[in-house]
Amino acid sequence: FDSKLPLYHQLKEQIKQNILNGTYKEGDLIPSEREFNDQYDLSSTTIRRALNDLVQENFLERKAGKGTFVHTQKVKRDLHKVIGFTNNMQEMGLTPSTHVLSKKIAPANAYARSRLGLEKGSEIVRLKRLRLANDIPMMLETRYIRTDLCPGIETEELNSSLWKVFEQKYGLRPIRHSQNMNIAVVTGQSANMLTLVEGTHVFLIKGVTYVQDNLPIECEESFYRTDKYELAFEAIIN
Repeated sequence: FDSKLPLYHQLKEQIKQNILNGTYKEGDLIPSEREFNDQYDLSSTTIRRALNDLVQENFLERKAGKGTFVHTQKVKRDLHKVIGFTNNMQEMGLTPSTHVLSKKIAPANAYARSRLGLEKGSEIVRLKRLRLANDIPMMLETRYIRTDLCPGIETEELNSSLWKVFEQKYGLRPIRHSQNMNIAVVTGQSANMLTLVEGTHVFLIKGVTYVQDNLPIECEESFYRTDKYELAFEAIIN
């Protein structure tokens, strides 16, 4: 109160510092106006102005009927641009990491057979990975890899770029990747791994990677968190 700086500005800077130093984390519900009043003995007008400024500056976001939360940054992904998860996160200034949940040889299911052109009874490597940015789960992917093109790939670490493994170990450079998107609901273990409430809507991305001679080498089914991703594309008008 002895400072020459306006009270709303002091509160605003205090909240901002709490966000930047991690006291308030991304997605956290911040104290209510009443709680700020109890803590600092400030008027509702002063508190509201500080919060409004932080909403305008994209540090906070209001959710109707729920309160004011630390702004959740969304990762922008251009659906017309083929870019790996690691590069996508680094472009956004985030630190990517990968947890390999399972990798094993298994019979190809109907989805993998149809996308990879395999006969019934064929085997693939089924790879399940959780991809994170700044230690926050972003996507859960299941990939099906052809064992005839990549023998022994299940013995590799596979905790970074799969496409680099194709090229560097097997001499098969990915040249095309096709994708389609739907909205799905996550339940059970998938929801838990993504730290989402069961029944939350997510983006379901299905894709196929091709190498030279238009040969499909792997396909994927991936859940992307809708609260973490902003998917976009640009179309040319003829």
